[in-house]
Amino acid sequence: MSLFDDIKNSAEGRELSARWYRNKISALGGNQMTAAQHISLGSVTGNIQSRPTYGMMNLYRYHPKYDSKYKYYDIYPLVLPIKSVKDGFVGLNFHYLSVPYRVKLLDDLKIFESTDGTKLNATYSRIRMGDMIKPVIKRYNSRFVQSMFLRIPFEDMLTAILLPVQRFYNGPIATRRAVSERVVHRDSRSMI
Repeated sequence: MSLFDDIKNSAEGRELSARWYRNKISALGGNQMTAAQHISLGSVTGNIQSRPTYGMMNLYRYHPKYDSKYKYYDIYPLVLPIKSVKDGFVGLNFHYLSVPYRVKLLDDLKIFESTDGTKLNATYSRIRMGDMIKPVIKRYNSRFVQSMFLRIPFEDMLTAILLPVQRFYNGPIATRRAVSERVVHRDSRSMI
């Protein structure tokens, strides 16, 4: 059973606060789990060559082709894909925002919730390119995805955005250096 299932069972269908979810994640050891552990324990796509699941958040391992070109990059993106492109997809990576901004963005996206409550019908053309979107919209090349995609349905998205699994780096893989999430979040706030 995954952390998401444990939290869902504990919530018993109640709508609870972000603080409750953070405390439950911590109590269940979710703060000590790596992104790779979450991916291996969850509901994933069939293989590395699979595509992300649209309408759901996806957690996966990624290494950009032009790693030295970026000021920093997230090797475990938590992405809501919104558009398919020739060599990959465009999506919203929630890790580029601090937790309060993640919660606000997810709340803003609830208007796109599907009738069965499992997906967000958010597409590139339906999302207004507002201030909250600018720092999180990213393009991903499928050839540089290095794991299967962990599919996260709508009901588990709040839990997912609270997990501390983001890992930001800069520079080429062989000599990469960690970048503090505070730096990333500060830069994102300046874009909002």
